[in-house]
Amino acid sequence: MEQGNCGMKVLAWILGLTAALWSGVWYLGATAAERVSLAWLDQQAEAGWLATYDSVETTGYPMRFDTRFSGLDLADPFTGWTWSAGDFRLIQPAYQPQTVRAIWPREQILTTDRQSLTIRADLMQALLQLRPTDRFSLVRAEADLAGFDIRSNWGWTSAIDTARLTIADQGDDTTRYDVTFDARGVTPAGEVLRLLDPDRDLPEAIERLTINTVLAFERQWDMRALEVARPQITRIELAELQAGWGGLALRASGILQVDARGIPTGDLALNAENWRAMIALGVNAGAIPGAMQSTLENGLALIAGLSGQPSDLEVTLSFSDGQAYLGPIPLGPAPRLTLY
Repeated sequence: MEQGNCGMKVLAWILGLTAALWSGVWYLGATAAERVSLAWLDQQAEAGWLATYDSVETTGYPMRFDTRFSGLDLADPFTGWTWSAGDFRLIQPAYQPQTVRAIWPREQILTTDRQSLTIRADLMQALLQLRPTDRFSLVRAEADLAGFDIRSNWGWTSAIDTARLTIADQGDDTTRYDVTFDARGVTPAGEVLRLLDPDRDLPEAIERLTINTVLAFERQWDMRALEVARPQITRIELAELQAGWGGLALRASGILQVDARGIPTGDLALNAENWRAMIALGVNAGAIPGAMQSTLENGLALIAGLSGQPSDLEVTLSFSDGQAYLGPIPLGPAPRLTLY
């Protein structure tokens, strides 16, 4: 019995010492997390920004560092942009501080030199996981929205029911990233709807937009992206793009090579339902010159007729020698895929 009591005392002493050591580690980590946040705010102020807050506090003992900013205001005098949030949080697991989750408040204000935007969301958060070495290169990034709503003092509104974006490096090749995006119930601003669909033939919300692709870059995403320049895209492997809006449906897949000037080369296979209405949207938006509408419709009608479904179209969007082609029809210069 005496040996048992002695063993229990030793175990209790070890547990107590471990708890005390962990408490010290947590306190040092929490202090460091808070200091990094405050140092960043001080750096912005030294750069000429307005960076104010009511309080900054780190809690979350024992398993995480939960840094909460209250009454946060950031203003860039060079662009005239300001951002105000009553509550903003950065959460880091204590055992993995290189992983940071940002949580925005249910309401925030973004003001430009022209208008003020009130942003509301049931959920707005992002996760960033970096390697602690290798220039803090990107391992994974996530962003989630739910019940997202923007209202401008100019009178327009825009909304998204849900959206999720994920970016993850492929591990064995840190210059290649798997990218997925899925959005439901996307309601463009009223002015955009009136521009695209002046006759109101389509519903207000785009039902779904899904993208599944692999993006290859000239180098990995790390601190150089902020300090030097953005890595540029070298290859796009589009496994799937799907969009549905009312009676319109678009699917695309294919591979594009992108040169140092950002000019793509390759083919995308397109499948479009109610393609004539899509061309009309493109003309309304200014993406397709009105003078080309008849030429496109006549040329694509021949292709669509071959399938026996004149309202549906299977065609190749090609990029070659700096030009873009929809089937055999030239569209003009290919877009520059350059990140600034």
